[in-house]
Amino acid sequence: MIDTKKLFGKIFLWLFVGLIITFGIGYFVQSNENMMYNIFSGGNYIIIWIVEIVLGVVLSLAINKIPAPVAAALYLLYAGLTGLTFGTIFLAYNLESIIWVFGVTSVSMLVLGIFGYTTSLDLTKFGSILFMGLIGLILLSIVSLFVPGMNMFLAILSLVIFLGYVAYDIHVIKNQMYSIENPENYAIFGAFQLYLDFINLFIDLLRLFGRDD
Repeated sequence: MIDTKKLFGKIFLWLFVGLIITFGIGYFVQSNENMMYNIFSGGNYIIIWIVEIVLGVVLSLAINKIPAPVAAALYLLYAGLTGLTFGTIFLAYNLESIIWVFGVTSVSMLVLGIFGYTTSLDLTKFGSILFMGLIGLILLSIVSLFVPGMNMFLAILSLVIFLGYVAYDIHVIKNQMYSIENPENYAIFGAFQLYLDFINLFIDLLRLFGRDD
């Protein structure tokens, strides 16, 4: 019998660790001019981005086929790589603004997480809608490269989509807990899903409300 409270505790612990790594590395990188130059020159950023995608696919599709320590290492590596690119955020926005938005993101995650966990509604039927919205967001982001003035709209659309994903992912995680075979791996997988939600919400809120002065 799975202890759901204990498993959720592990999920949020892994989430916390991943976020600490990302924001800690991001803050460190922005204070190191040479490191910033090395990350964003010579195609290094593209390499980091490709490795992140590969890690994300592995964690999403093969989480139950790899040992828990390997899954943990891949998750932490993903968080670290994200931190490398987060250095630009600490340069673009002041620290007070980043801390404030981090707090707002945390509260938003908490509120929607509680809703997703306690609601009697079947949120799984909204999965296809959210996925279609995500695909639409990606396509519109490509269009925005050629059509200026869409950044605000894209930030709002992305915010709505990932607010929905927070409630959806918590709901799905709760429902799947009773049938999982590998709790340790699932804790990492659940943390990874919520980590992605948090990072996207944080970036959207920062784009909308962050200050650069």
